[in-house]
Amino acid sequence: MRMPEHLAPESAEELADALRELGEQKAALETGGAFSKRAAGGPVAESDCRLTTARLNGLLAYEPADLTISVGAGMPMRELDRTLAEANQFLPLDAPFADRATIGGAVATNSSGYRRRRYGTARDMVIGMRFATMDGKLVRSGGMVVKNVTGLDMGKLMIGSFGTLAVLESVNFKVFPKPEATASLQFRSPSVATLLEFRRDLLRSVLQPVAMDWVDPAAAAAAGMEPSHALLVETSGTEAVTVRFEQAYSDLASRRGVQVEPMSQQAWEAVRETGPAWLQAHPQGAVVKVSTVHARLGEVIEAAGDCGCGALLRAGSAVGIALAPDGEAARRLLAALRDRGLQAVLEAASDEVKATVTQWDVSGPELDVMRRIKADFDPDSLLNRGRLYGVI
Repeated sequence: MRMPEHLAPESAEELADALRELGEQKAALETGGAFSKRAAGGPVAESDCRLTTARLNGLLAYEPADLTISVGAGMPMRELDRTLAEANQFLPLDAPFADRATIGGAVATNSSGYRRRRYGTARDMVIGMRFATMDGKLVRSGGMVVKNVTGLDMGKLMIGSFGTLAVLESVNFKVFPKPEATASLQFRSPSVATLLEFRRDLLRSVLQPVAMDWVDPAAAAAAGMEPSHALLVETSGTEAVTVRFEQAYSDLASRRGVQVEPMSQQAWEAVRETGPAWLQAHPQGAVVKVSTVHARLGEVIEAAGDCGCGALLRAGSAVGIALAPDGEAARRLLAALRDRGLQAVLEAASDEVKATVTQWDVSGPELDVMRRIKADFDPDSLLNRGRLYGVI
C-alpha cells in the first residue's frame, strides 16, 4: 500500500486508524498542529509521513459553571480564548506563537507565559486528555472534574513530551474567571543591583503579584520596549485591590529610588512573543531555556550579558529564556550556565545551530527511565524522532 505523505484526520477514530496503519508499516512520523513551534525542541529526523491534528479542532464540552472545558487538540489557542471570553473566563497559559499555536502544540511543548507564577503551567491546568498511540489505541486520562481520583495519570507524561510518546486528540482544562480589574507596572533603575533588591522587596511583600518578569535591554528591545533593565509586574483583583497594589508597589519603588511607569496589556502580549520575535530577527540565533532559584537570578542576568545575549526571566519563578544572536553566543552561554550548575537547554534554533551543541545535557537514571517509557509507548521509535531536544 502506498504511504501518504500528509495526513489530516478529522476524528479520533481516523487518528487511531492512521497511527495503527503507519505503525504496521514501520513508517517514521512527524506530528503537529499548526507546526508553529517546529524550531523548538530537537531537529526532527527525516520522516516518511507528516500528520497534522489541525482538523481535530472542535469544542467538545464546556461547563462554565464548573470552570471546565474540553477541546480538540487542533483548536487554535485564539479560538479557545474567544470562546472563554464570551463567558468572562480565560485560560492563563499565555503560550507564545498565540496567533497560530494550537492547544495540542502548547500542551505537548509545555508552553507557558508571564502569569505562570500565579496559575502555573499546563500541568496545573490540564485535568484530562485523550491521545492515540502508534498501535492504534485511544487512551483517556483524567476527566472533566477538577479533582480526580488519585492514581496513575498518563496524561502528565504527554505534557512536555513534544509528541514523542503519542498524539494528543483532545484536552480538558480547568479555566478561571476573569478578574474584575488588572493593573500592570514597569520598574526601572540604572542599577541592576538596586532593581534586584526591589524585586526581593516585592517577593517579601504581603501583596503578591500575578506576574513578575525581568527583561534586560536586548529582551526589552525585542519586545518593542525601551532597551533597559526592567521589572514588569501585573496584579489583579477588584478595583480596590488593584489600586492598593499600585500604591504599595509605588511606595516601595520610591524608597528604593526605582522609576515606575504604567504598562499596557499590549506590552504583555509583546513580552509573550519575545522568543518568536527574536528568532525571526535572528535566523541563526537561539533561545535558551534556563532554570534556577530565586537567589541566583542575578547570575543568569550576568552570564547572559557576558555572552552577548539577552534575558527574559520569570522573575517570580526563577525560570526564563536567554536570547542568543548566533550559534557561537548560544554555545558560550550554555557552557557558562552549565559550569555554574544551572539547568540550561537549547530551547529553539535552526537545525544548523542545534547540530553544533548539546541541546539537553541529561544523564543518569532519569534518561534510562525516559527511554523505557518511550519504548513502552513507541517501541519502534517512529514518532517525532529526536524531537525531545535530540535525546528521545
